[in-house]
Amino acid sequence: MKKRTRKIDRIVSLAASEERRLGEEAGRSRRRLDEQLSRLGELNAYRHTYAGKSPSGSGVSAAQWQDYQNFLSRLDGAVRAQQQIVSDCEQNLEAHRQRWLAKRRRLDSLERVLEKYEQQDRALEERREQKALDDLPAAPNAGFGKDET
Repeated sequence: MKKRTRKIDRIVSLAASEERRLGEEAGRSRRRLDEQLSRLGELNAYRHTYAGKSPSGSGVSAAQWQDYQNFLSRLDGAVRAQQQIVSDCEQNLEAHRQRWLAKRRRLDSLERVLEKYEQQDRALEERREQKALDDLPAAPNAGFGKDET
């Protein structure tokens, strides 16, 4: 392997390692987003269920009604806060994804360069071997087929 091929091979190896690391980070961001979306769904379902249990009727005091309204208001605040967390996670995931894609494109380019260098090395080695074969003595029957009596 030629010197330049070894160098680019090491660079490709480092770039592949970095690309894997960035891919893993993007995966962790994806899982975090999924978790936060799940929490948001749970909060929305709980809010919907609780809102459906409106204390109605003549037996509800003003204080109970106020407590109910305050709790719904706190639930709405929790939902808004969770929506912001989801939005932040989406932005974080997109940033990780963009970094990974950029590294992936760079790695693909480096791999193409490495492949080109390896092809050039093989072609050079084949030419050297052919030249060595061509330079062998071209003596016909050099030691073969002679009658030795």
